Amino acid sequence: MSVSSVAPLPRRTTLKADETRELILGAAELRFAATGFYPTRLEDIAEDVGITRTAVIYHFQDKETLYNAVLERLFAQLNDRISAALDSSLDLPARVEAAVEAWLDFAGARPTLMRLFMREVAGSEGGLRPEVQQFVDPMFARLIGTLDEGRRSNAFRAIDPVQFWSILAGASMFFIMDAPLLANSETVARLDTYKQELKRVARHMLGTGEMA
Repeated sequence: MSVSSVAPLPRRTTLKADETRELILGAAELRFAATGFYPTRLEDIAEDVGITRTAVIYHFQDKETLYNAVLERLFAQLNDRISAALDSSLDLPARVEAAVEAWLDFAGARPTLMRLFMREVAGSEGGLRPEVQQFVDPMFARLIGTLDEGRRSNAFRAIDPVQFWSILAGASMFFIMDAPLLANSETVARLDTYKQELKRVARHMLGTGEMA
């Protein structure tokens, strides 16, 4: 579904500040993911929410501040999902599979994350911007640390943890990028099948299961 087909919300003047902020972030997430940072206008985001451009600037002083807030919210929510999976009481292989599931569930429901991240990668020279790297590093450290723990305990075969997670993320990139910005029932059904296949790949790479 394109951003232009999303009907703007009715104009509201009595929203609480936190509610208005969340509505702005949601509309901005869709706009930035669909068209990129530079073509997106604060006026368009304001119209999607049903408020004025001045109201957007009141909550976020400029477009860059709003864009970084969108990324921070997305990565924080994803990090919460990943951390919950890795902190569960399951055994180590099951925790890794739960993390894979958490990633795909979130990315499938919010394909805006992958689109925004790919725009960042494409626009970077020699690495991500510090504003983005600070969101990625803590989550990636947790994922790598879990695989290191598995190798030390012989729960997993020897495999480079960076390559492992990069392969899984890359394998899901085109599937997620092809999904509509707003999840629908068909996307959810396809995601469930894809998720099972990706977990089989993960088990094979870790030596905890067979591909067949």
